[in-house]
This record gives sequence, structure tokens and C-alpha cells, in this order.
Amino acid sequence: MFYARWNVELALLILFVTALSYAMGLAFAHIRSLRARRVLLISGVGVYLLLLGYFKYFNLIGRSVTAVFALFGGSGVWRAWDILLPVGISFFTFQAISYIIDVYRGDLPAQRHFGYYALYISFFPQLVAGPIERAGSLLPQLRADRMLSRKDISVDLRQLLGGYFRKLVIADLCAPLVQAVYDCPAPDGSAVAIGTLLFAAQIYGDFSGYSMIAAGSARLLSIRLVRNFDRPYAAQTIREFWRRWHISLSVWFTDYVYIPLGGSRRGLRRQILSTLAVFSLSGLWHGAKWTFIVWGLFHGLCMTLHILGRRAAKRLGLGEPRGALRIVERIGTMACVCTAWVFFRAESVAHAFDLLSRLFAPLNLPEGLALLAGTITRGSPIALLLMVLVMMLVLCRLPAVEGEDANLPDMAYVLLLLAVALAWLIRIEGGQANAFIYFQF
Repeated sequence: MFYARWNVELALLILFVTALSYAMGLAFAHIRSLRARRVLLISGVGVYLLLLGYFKYFNLIGRSVTAVFALFGGSGVWRAWDILLPVGISFFTFQAISYIIDVYRGDLPAQRHFGYYALYISFFPQLVAGPIERAGSLLPQLRADRMLSRKDISVDLRQLLGGYFRKLVIADLCAPLVQAVYDCPAPDGSAVAIGTLLFAAQIYGDFSGYSMIAAGSARLLSIRLVRNFDRPYAAQTIREFWRRWHISLSVWFTDYVYIPLGGSRRGLRRQILSTLAVFSLSGLWHGAKWTFIVWGLFHGLCMTLHILGRRAAKRLGLGEPRGALRIVERIGTMACVCTAWVFFRAESVAHAFDLLSRLFAPLNLPEGLALLAGTITRGSPIALLLMVLVMMLVLCRLPAVEGEDANLPDMAYVLLLLAVALAWLIRIEGGQANAFIYFQF
């Protein structure tokens, strides 16, 4: 019902994904031939990848083939098809793939109750933007007796309030400023730097906000979702960043791609190739744009340099960085992450390189601030009041806690609630709703 309200026809896609993986799980429980099991697994995973390829990458492949022909003098022009992208397809297909692989490996018994399995695939709080749940974690909770406690309700409300704060206040306030910078034909380098930092805050507030809302909604049903974020911008290294950002996706790729490819068990060359493969696929998972692929490859390159640097330091007998070196390393990690965000946010790879090139030209800070100030002054007086309030909240470090261990004073929740209420008023006044960024994936 939840998904069909958006599109009835594509709700049938979820039913197909659910029925196929459910039937494959039952088949693995009865088939003993290793060869037959492998053929079935490859066929099932192949079907899901074909679904993703059709809905997400069909037009990208067509445009790319046309571009290659054009390099050799071809005149064919790709005519894009109007293919509607099913919301959340990358999330629920990955859950189905993880289920059939776990059953194939023997890590998980096949689920025989179709209703419970269908609920696992289509559990509405995390259906459209994750986190990517594993059957071994979610299915037992769905089948267990549930009792809602006072602590559950307290944590629920705290997570919901924190999630709405991150989305409506942090992300939606940063969005028009970021849009102004990335839509400007020739922004100053200072505006690019500030706009990219604001986008880092926007996408973090947007995606982690959704994850908190999903976790709070699920906990109202006594279901505990996996933690998807853990203060990623406090990461010391790029490896640590990916242990803190979109954790469920990182773990998925580690378990089902990185380790099967050999990971760090088969030498340095295999480790680097596995790392680059994982991040290339991660970029492709995000969407059918070359900017996402370059974003993933850039992170893969940064991870490769991190691996090589750590190995070199170990050979030289150097320990972990300390003191000022830790600060430098943390700043360098943040610089790499933000550089990658430029590709993620830009309209094209050429646009991204143009924006990055402006960072190396002479900067005109007043011009960059004027571009942002013009965006703010075009807003409503309530937006200005809200901006001041946000700065107060940031200075108080209220949005820093992501788990269940928040111990904020009562006044902090009053300020959070006030910020969310003001943001909601602005949303009504503007008449426009900013969808969650990860809905497109």
C-alpha cells in the first residue's frame, strides 16, 4: 500500500523481486548438487542485475555507445527512453541478493513463510532509502513477539526529532545555497569551496536524517534497524570514513564483493584491484551518470593511496600519526571527501573539473560571499531567523549524536523542536518540498 500509493505498476516489481528470491531460497534448501546451486545463484543474481541495468543504466549505456561510435565518425544518435526509475530499487534488490547469497552459503536458513519474507523486502520505514537490512538481522525481529517500552518511545521520539532536524533544518537550509553555487555559470573559487562544504553538510543532514527517521519509525514497531552513520566527518582516514558513512552499503560491498574477490588475503595487487572494483561499483550503484562513477573511482584511488601509505609506514617502522600529524591527516581526509563531493553534485564531469579549477585561480572572497548572500536575502525573514537558530544549535553541538546514547538537556529538545517547526513553516510558505537526495538511488 505504501509503495503502490506512488506507483501501482511498479509495486508489482517489488512483488516479483520478493517472489523470485523467496522461491530461490526454498530451492536452495532442497537442491544438493553444488553445480546446480551455483547455476541457480548466478541466474538469480543475474536477473536482479538485469533489472537494475534496465531501469537505471539503459540510457547511460546507449549514450556511451553512441559517443564511442561518434569518435570513429559514426552518425547514430541515441534516443533516450522515458524509463521511470522505481524508488528504492537499489535498496530492495540488494536485500534480495544478500538473502539468496546467505541461504546459498548456508549462513541463513530459507524463510518458509512468504508473508514474513515479503515484509522483510518491503518493510516501509527503510524501503525507499535504506539502510540495507540483512535477513539474518531483520527477519527474526519481524517474527518475534514485540513489546513497546517507555524507553523505546523516548528513543523513538528523539530519533524522529533528530532526523527531521537534520533534514528540514540543516539539509533544506543548505540546499538553496548549494544550488546557487552549482548553477552559477562562473562562480568564484571561494564560492565553490563554501558551496561544497555546505553540500557536505546538506547530503549528510539529508541522508543521515532519513536514516534516523527510518530508525525511529521502525522502533515504534519495536524493530531495531542497523546503524547507518557514525559521525563520518570526524574520520581520521578515508578508510575510517567509509566505516562511518552509509555503513550498511559499505558492509554489503565488503561481504559480497570485496572478500569474494580476494580482499587483502591474496597480496597487495589483489587488494588494490578489489578496492577499485568495490568503489567503482559503489559509484555505479548511485546512479547512471559518469559523475557518480568518477566519484567512486576517486574514493577508490584515495583508499589505494591510504593502503600504500600505511604499508610504507610499516616498513619504515613508523607508528600511527600523532599530534599535529593527526590533525593534518584529518584535514586531508576531509579535503579528499569534499573534492569527491564536487563530482557527486556537479551536472557533468566537465562541470566538476571546471569548478575544481576555480579553486586554483585567484580567489575573490567578497564576490563568493555576495553570491551566497543574494540567495539568503531572497528568502523569507523566517529563513533568516532560522539561520541564526541553526548557528546556535551547531555551536551547541546538538546534532552531533546519531545513536541511542544521546544525553541532551530538556532545553536542547525544545530548541530542536522549535527549529523543526520553523523549518516546516518555511516549507509551507515556499510551497516546495525538497525530496530526500537518496530517493533517486
